[in-house]
Amino acid sequence: MPKISVKGFAPEKARAPLTELSYNMSAPKAREVIIEISHCGICYSDIHLIDNDWGISNYPFVPGHEIVGTVRELGSRVKNFKKGQRVGLGWFSKICKTCTYCKSDRDNMCPSSEATCVGRNGGFADFVKADSEMVYQIPKEIKSEHAAPLMCGGWTVHGAFRGYKVKKGSRVAVLGIGGLGHLGLQFGKAMGFKMTAITSTKNKVKEAKSFGASNVITIDEINKYEKAFDFLLVTAHADLDWSQLLNTLDVDGNICFVGIPPSTVNVHVFSLLMKRLSISANPGGSRKMMREMLRIAAKHKIKPKIETFTFDKVNEAIKKVKSNKIRYRAVLTY
Repeated sequence: MPKISVKGFAPEKARAPLTELSYNMSAPKAREVIIEISHCGICYSDIHLIDNDWGISNYPFVPGHEIVGTVRELGSRVKNFKKGQRVGLGWFSKICKTCTYCKSDRDNMCPSSEATCVGRNGGFADFVKADSEMVYQIPKEIKSEHAAPLMCGGWTVHGAFRGYKVKKGSRVAVLGIGGLGHLGLQFGKAMGFKMTAITSTKNKVKEAKSFGASNVITIDEINKYEKAFDFLLVTAHADLDWSQLLNTLDVDGNICFVGIPPSTVNVHVFSLLMKRLSISANPGGSRKMMREMLRIAAKHKIKPKIETFTFDKVNEAIKKVKSNKIRYRAVLTY
């Protein structure tokens, strides 16, 4: 096949606005697929990459890893997809498939994994290429604009619950009712947990309950909730009083970070020792978990609350995400 001409949007340097970038995409290798993109969510990880907060960005590059579209081209050894099929692609575009982690349903821990928009061009474009093993069929019950944020946002919160084997009936609190948090509440309820939302403002109480919280509290009320939770999912990107939050956990409780605070998390070991508490973090889930997440979303009608932008409005969308003015996920559409 001839090379595909691709139009994407890329920053030229850290914290710069995205500008149009044209490039050619070669034919897929034997196990690769090329996806014609219809929708791409904006995850805060894209913001971190654009701003080079993690020190791994090489410019220019096309961000975007919450991708939904249709299969345009197939490699010669791809048998599980067909042209025109609706599919999704998330953070990972390739894994080795041979390491200990890949062979034990922990492929999100693969040391040789390749990210969809790190060292390659991602989903803020009209085409993207990836290993077919990292591409997923989207259930017919889920609209494409809702599926896009699930490819990372849904994968992240579901992966934390599954990765740490949270049991049905557990008392789970979600701290931060934003892009990740509002999905955490929905998946937690669908998975049989007793959900509490912890928010910084009371104006999200009604919405948090609609997402699945049976109880909603503000951050300044947490001192009333000693030993109230078994699992605390932190989706907020903020520095908070972590010792105070640990007090809300019962014996063998776990505080799990999927949001990344800007500063070091400092707690005294004694606050962990007396209740045998754990501090953890989780980078999404395995391929098996991704497929389960999509099945749960389809069955329970889970969908993100979104605001859509055409691709040429990408800088406007990024500005709103950075200023915390999106309720709750931004999605680019062609």
